[in-house]
Amino acid sequence: MPNRLCYQRRVLCLIASLVIGVGILIAEPPAAKSSPKINPTNPTNRSTPNIDGINRATQLTDEVADSLEKRFRSPITDHRDLPESENVLRRQVKRVVVDETKAWRNMVDGAVQAYERSTKPEDQLAAESLLVGIIENPDSPLETQRECLQHIAQFALDSRSYTKTQQIYSQLVSRYPLHPETPSILYRQGVLYRKIGATELALSKFHAVMSTVVSLQVKDISTYRSLVLLAQTEIADTFLMAGQFDRAADYYRRVLKLGDSDLNEAQVRLKLVKAVFELKDWKGVLAEGQQCIEKAALSSQIAEVRFLMAEANKKLGMYREAIQQTLELLNTEQERAGKDPDNWAYWQKRTGNKLANELYEQGDYLNALLIYETLFKIPGDAEWHSQALYQIGLIYERMFQPDRASAAYTEIIYRSTNAAPAPNNVVKSPATSSTNATPSGQPPSATLAKKTTSQTSAQPVSSGLNLIREMAQWRLDNLHRDRNVNQEVQKIFLPKAFSTTNPTSELKNSPP
Repeated sequence: MPNRLCYQRRVLCLIASLVIGVGILIAEPPAAKSSPKINPTNPTNRSTPNIDGINRATQLTDEVADSLEKRFRSPITDHRDLPESENVLRRQVKRVVVDETKAWRNMVDGAVQAYERSTKPEDQLAAESLLVGIIENPDSPLETQRECLQHIAQFALDSRSYTKTQQIYSQLVSRYPLHPETPSILYRQGVLYRKIGATELALSKFHAVMSTVVSLQVKDISTYRSLVLLAQTEIADTFLMAGQFDRAADYYRRVLKLGDSDLNEAQVRLKLVKAVFELKDWKGVLAEGQQCIEKAALSSQIAEVRFLMAEANKKLGMYREAIQQTLELLNTEQERAGKDPDNWAYWQKRTGNKLANELYEQGDYLNALLIYETLFKIPGDAEWHSQALYQIGLIYERMFQPDRASAAYTEIIYRSTNAAPAPNNVVKSPATSSTNATPSGQPPSATLAKKTTSQTSAQPVSSGLNLIREMAQWRLDNLHRDRNVNQEVQKIFLPKAFSTTNPTSELKNSPP
């Protein structure tokens, strides 16, 4: 509004000076018709200006401008009581101001459009130079200059010239410290500083967002509530990235206490669990993780929270609780995978595979088998399923169940070759044996062998799948040799039993 009044006053001064100047010329008496005399102090023989008249005109112009400015500051709803000449002058001033603002607006829009359409660097530089010229023009409105600076900053940001962007942002903040958009510019500065690793500068800018909002001369600062909340969250994120986990956890708890509806509570709680996990406060991880599960149960971040809770349980020696967390992630949480399937699959595989490997190394084969069989059911490619089957085969070997191990290895070979027949001396499906069934029922290889028999077309095989197939073939050959050795030993030491008993059933029923 002050800028507009400034333009109005300038135009009024021009119009009033013209009107008053004409009046002075009319009132001035005519000059005598005599030959012009050469004034030695005025060799060009130009007429000497009427200094008194000009001063009087200037005084009257200022008085008129001041009078109109006072009236403009106190808007009148009804202009019918004003003199007609003043109404005409008011309309002329308004039209001139509007036309001038529109002209500057067209210049700015044209420069921005030219920059966006141009593909050559020199054309973009020319468009940017036009904006710089508008900024340096003393007659351009202040708001137009600020807008040009913002456009140049955006151009620099799009071209990843972060140093130039920061310089322009600093000019915007210094020139317009109490502008309504200054807090958002400070926020962008903080994000850029953090991106280049300037942690202290980033924190200072995020803090400046909150202090500037308090200093703004606006009636309602509730519109800045989301920005302030975002700045507080960014402060906590900056501490987390800088490795100051205790301060990060403190700020995350502060943000959560606000209870704002615009807050992404699940994301903040996940970061809080991460910060506490880095502090090695395992009980704190379980407490904060449980809060996250209860208050943000439908969020995709729950998968990573369960992984961290399972790790905390293992650190505390609570393997039963760790297994429970893993199974919750692999089973009951699977229904939410539709929102972010890639994220869910990643944390399911990472959590399950890590815990199952540790259980396998500790000799807890039953729980390891339970997790591997659950992992096998997760959607994935042939390589992932072959990895799970290979681990299942290893566990069956450790549990002295060679037939089930052979079935798992055979399934891997079948999947990699797609149409390769299974060896005659290897049981194709463990479903033929009921004595060796585990509490979880048939292994997944039993049903998948039936589903994949209908495939006839060859498919490309990855190098990882080829490696798994070679290892499965090697272990399958070892099982075959061990079986032949056992049969030869039985022939020597138990010739009668071997001649009357099926070797396969004898091997199954023999104690380990």
